[in-house]
Amino acid sequence: MAQEIFLFGAGGHAKVVLDIIEKQGLYQVVSIFDDNDSLENKGFCGYRIAGGRSRLLSARDSFGITTGIVAVGDNVNRMELASWMNRSGFDLISAVHPSCQIGHGVHIGSNTVVMAGTVINSDSYIGNSVVVNTAASIDHDCSIGDGVHIGPGCRLCGNVSVGSGTLLGVGTVVIPGIRIGERSIVGAGSVVVKDIPDGVTATGTPCTITTSR
Repeated sequence: MAQEIFLFGAGGHAKVVLDIIEKQGLYQVVSIFDDNDSLENKGFCGYRIAGGRSRLLSARDSFGITTGIVAVGDNVNRMELASWMNRSGFDLISAVHPSCQIGHGVHIGSNTVVMAGTVINSDSYIGNSVVVNTAASIDHDCSIGDGVHIGPGCRLCGNVSVGSGTLLGVGTVVIPGIRIGERSIVGAGSVVVKDIPDGVTATGTPCTITTSR
């Protein structure tokens, strides 16, 4: 029998996460929550949005709903919500689309979403609250920090490291052995051939730093 869980988030990203959970068949979403007060009691993909954090706490205390996933695309908001849920005693699951190819020895952290068509090769580490978006490829021995978003169609060669909270835009290519820092943004279509430090925006082919953040 599928485990009953909640989903927190009611935007476009949440639609994809919900679809993955339904296709996995491991969990049954019983409630959807969102911090946007204007969405309370509105319909969402056949569900009713129950409300925000206070409603989730009430559901925990009244109905024993203690397990779920944060389905929010923004890195900062996703990590903040996950931290709050951990402090509040909730357990967070991961969601991996059945079409993904996951290699031997891969670690996938809690509250992480791996979308359709993704390949993660042997001995790579994927942290907590990560989004690995549609058809991305992460080769062997990579390390992806907490709260990272790997955009659709990204290609990471072996032994690449991406620091916490960083965003790799759609179609980014990273050559082997590169280190990308924390809280940085790599623009769509970039080709990363040199290490990138913390807290910068970098774009282009080859990728160069455009601004510090």
